[in-house]
Order: sequence, then C-alpha cells, then structure tokens
Amino acid sequence: MASIPIKNKKQINEMMEVLASKQNGFIYALYFEFALSTALRVSDILSLRKKNIINGVVYVKIQKTGQYKHIALNDNCRSKMETYLEHKKDDDVIFDFTRQWIHQLLKWAADQIGLDKSLVSCHTTRKTAAWRFYISSGHDIGKTGQLLGHRSATETRKYLGIDNTEVNELNVTLSWS
Repeated sequence: MASIPIKNKKQINEMMEVLASKQNGFIYALYFEFALSTALRVSDILSLRKKNIINGVVYVKIQKTGQYKHIALNDNCRSKMETYLEHKKDDDVIFDFTRQWIHQLLKWAADQIGLDKSLVSCHTTRKTAAWRFYISSGHDIGKTGQLLGHRSATETRKYLGIDNTEVNELNVTLSWS
C-alpha cells in the first residue's frame, strides 16, 4: 500500500517528539521538520549540502524533474538548521543518512505513536507537508501543486488523496437553509 499523509497535527508533533527522544534525536527530529518544511523528496533532501542553504533559503535542483527551486524555511526550522550547520563545511552533506535509514526511522517512530507503520515510508513527510500546506492555504490546490512541482490540479488532488469520499464528507456538513 502507498504511503499516506499524517493529517493529524497531534500525531505529527508526537512523531517529532519520538524522533527527538532517540540517541542523536536532535538531527532526526530536524530531518523530519526540514522534510515537512520543504516538502522535498527524500532523495533531494539527502543530496543537499550546507552551501545549498543561504540566509534561510534552500536552493535545490529537483532530481526527478530537473527544475530548480528555492524554498524559504520557516523561522523555527531556519534557526535550528543554522545552529546545526554552524560547524559544517560548505561541501558537507546536511543529512548523512541513507534512504533506507530514513525509511526504518520513520516506520519505527510511527509504530511508537500507534500509527500503522505499513502506511508510513520516506514519502510520508512529503505527503504530510503537502496536506498541511493545502489545509493552511485555505484548500488552494494551485499553490499546493506549485509547492510540489505538479503540472496539474488533477495530479495534486490525486497526490493528496482527495476523492469523492472526502468531498462527500464535507458536502453533507453544508446546510443551505
């Protein structure tokens, strides 16, 4: 089964806390927060070097599409990232992990907080970031698609898992009289 976004903010915070509780937890929690803050794919995150972040902006060439993006970090993530990168050299990778390690780590954290770990993968952070952005943007499918680098609103709706069931759940709550 494909990975799903974590839609519950409490569960997102619990994932952050569990990751932070591990040995080297600061870096694991920072990875999770950075992934959520940028909505980047794990392969793009793991390719980043210190020199790719300038004044709180991440400059990256997206491996899948070849597009160049610049993504501004929120103040909280920026502050933590600046502290973490303080003693790294410009050519040092930011997160010296493998994709497999991230996969295991996220499944472990999901299991710790009671999420079905079979639905969690490296891609869960990107889907979660997209979902939170979509909700925070007032359900702006266009801006969410821009964040993700999608070519169409249909692609973004499918990615978010918005289908007739979800539309109908909202529709039945509306009253016209």
